[in-house]
Amino acid sequence: MKKIVLISAIIFGLAITFLIIKKRTASHNGFKIGILQTASHPALDDVRDGFMTELKNKLGNEVEFVVQNAQGSVAQAHAIAQQFAAGSSFNGFFAIATPAAQAIGAVEKSKPIFIAAVTDPNALGLIHATTNVCGTRDMIDVNAEVEMLTQLLPQAKTVGLLYTSGETNSIALVKIMHLELEKRGLQVADFAVSSEADMQNMVELACRKVDVILAPTDNIVASTIALIVSITLKNKKPFIVSDNKLVMFGALAARGVDYQASGKQTAQIAYDVLVNGQKPFNLPIVQAASEKVFINQATLQELELTLPTALQAQKVELI
Repeated sequence: MKKIVLISAIIFGLAITFLIIKKRTASHNGFKIGILQTASHPALDDVRDGFMTELKNKLGNEVEFVVQNAQGSVAQAHAIAQQFAAGSSFNGFFAIATPAAQAIGAVEKSKPIFIAAVTDPNALGLIHATTNVCGTRDMIDVNAEVEMLTQLLPQAKTVGLLYTSGETNSIALVKIMHLELEKRGLQVADFAVSSEADMQNMVELACRKVDVILAPTDNIVASTIALIVSITLKNKKPFIVSDNKLVMFGALAARGVDYQASGKQTAQIAYDVLVNGQKPFNLPIVQAASEKVFINQATLQELELTLPTALQAQKVELI
């Protein structure tokens, strides 16, 4: 009997030792995260940098990243996603923007997927009872943005919505924008592009048809911001965006989310999953903050506009 007890104790001790060694080995090996970025523009770069910086601060050398950029190509995003999913060394994936989230979500069903710069993940079918997807969304406060537009441009009667017809996040926002604009008695026209090649003609058309152009968060709009601004300024048409960073490039105003902060928020969620053992399906998608109005001073002057009193009382940052 004593012999059996002794053998059992030895086996139990070996099992505990094995678990400790395994845990230490896993800790030593750290975490490897594949990052799939839809395209290159300031907002998405901010998300990526915020995510990587925050996780590096928390994990130091215990985390490494493999960053791939689809450069705006949906086909490329899916090809990268398949390569990531086939790699057994990854502990999780970070998908930046809707096309990336759709691509990796289509092929990876078990390892955690962290998302950011996605407007409506529920509409994509990514969130369900056993989902492996968690993170942040960048749905702006459309009511507040439209209110800003009417305060800044009280004489405007017609608004053109400039967006990409193939971007799910853009379409979701455009539907809400229609409702909010029409509530205020404004006439709304859609100007949808299918690719960057369509942008110049579509913006020129919008400038002839409407008083002001409004864009949702949209990857092709962000990638062609210099072109859009040059055309709208030439035609003396206000261009309002939903991505704060684009105001730096000459858009008149925005009331969007802080993308770097959103990246950091997503990193904190990733830490909870990877280190603290949280399950993605137990974590709600977090809404990124959208409280501050950004206005380009040079564009304001060029359009011969002034900052209204109603906006002066709000959180406004002049660029």
